[in-house]
Amino acid sequence: IFSEERFIQRFLDVEAALARVQAAEGMIPESAAEEITEKASLEYVDFEQVAENVADVHLFSMSIIGAWKESMGEAGEYVHWGATTQDISDTALVLQIRDGLDAIERDLDAIAEALEELTEEHAETPMMGRTHMVHALPITFGLKTATWLDEINRHRDRIEAMRERVEVVEFFGAVGSLASLGEDGLVIQEELGAELDLAIPDVAWYAARDRIAETVSTIGLVTSTLARIGKQVLLMNREEFGELSEPFEAGEIGSSTMPHKRNPVRSEETVLLARLVRGHADTALELMETYDERDFSATLGEFAIVPETFLYASRALSYVHEVAAGLVVHEEGMLENLHHHGGLVASEAAMMALAEELGRQTAHDVCYEAAMLALDGEASFADALLGDERVAAAFSGEEIDDITDPEAYTGVSSTLARRALERSRARN
Repeated sequence: IFSEERFIQRFLDVEAALARVQAAEGMIPESAAEEITEKASLEYVDFEQVAENVADVHLFSMSIIGAWKESMGEAGEYVHWGATTQDISDTALVLQIRDGLDAIERDLDAIAEALEELTEEHAETPMMGRTHMVHALPITFGLKTATWLDEINRHRDRIEAMRERVEVVEFFGAVGSLASLGEDGLVIQEELGAELDLAIPDVAWYAARDRIAETVSTIGLVTSTLARIGKQVLLMNREEFGELSEPFEAGEIGSSTMPHKRNPVRSEETVLLARLVRGHADTALELMETYDERDFSATLGEFAIVPETFLYASRALSYVHEVAAGLVVHEEGMLENLHHHGGLVASEAAMMALAEELGRQTAHDVCYEAAMLALDGEASFADALLGDERVAAAFSGEEIDDITDPEAYTGVSSTLARRALERSRARN
């Protein structure tokens, strides 16, 4: 989509569409428009001549046109009628972006489907929930994947909403006034937009680069979510966690010197790719600071960052889809970690049960003291609780065991996971 050849093809597509609508309005000969349309193909462009022209004239639009129009004879004199370089290049870039967003949306759809399957399968799979990098309260793995799915779906919404602002034509003449064509230019503008299926902006956006910055920044949001998923997989993939494994195919090599290794390279590289995209998002925001009515010192930078942004994002999307679709979930490892501290991670459950007998603040103090004893290894959390006369008077040992069972304290994790799943599937 973002190869040099494809950009030139899109450039020719815009020029041909412009010729057709101008011929329909009697602005240029119909025969010229037909010839321009017929020759709007890379086979009629001498790329070596384009390179030579660029070296001579330093303007890529005229370099392309100069190498192209030779194949058209007299019709070549009607190419680029009333247009300026940025009219064609911006519109060509928008067509590339539209194709790129189509590809990203397809990848997001595939990731959402894979996450839906994980969420459905593991809606009730208990695991340790963590905050501040330490054990907090039990959740289910399906609830965790539901947060990934929900975030992916918001990006799908963002891209859909963004399209109406980004997918617009540029055709306003040298300084945005359409002076060379006058009122007729407004008609051509409308018909060009219709021909290319692009919206018509109210005014020129030569110097207003927010559309491109929004595109790159939105892709930055998408890849940052992919990196969040990647980092979670990297952590839970560690042998010390033993909760997840990246898919690993026979023949993959993890290390040139350590034959035993199975490196989670997809997740690692996803994190890197997201960093690169965020760097481009920062550059895109810088490129919004333009001068006057047009400023190539800013807008030419987009030819560097937009293609790379889409390429990095595409690779990251591919990696995350592979991981999500082939993720190995070690339920036994999740259970082992959940029970690492015995019933200690159900301290909130114990506190809320005691609160009905002792009051909330007193119950917190009792559970805190018992938790500290358990953490110091002096007793299990359940035994430490029962060592308090107030607790022993209110609950039996069996009741305390039930209250402090971490597998029984996942709240409505499965309900929330299924709610996110249902809403995701309803949008498809």
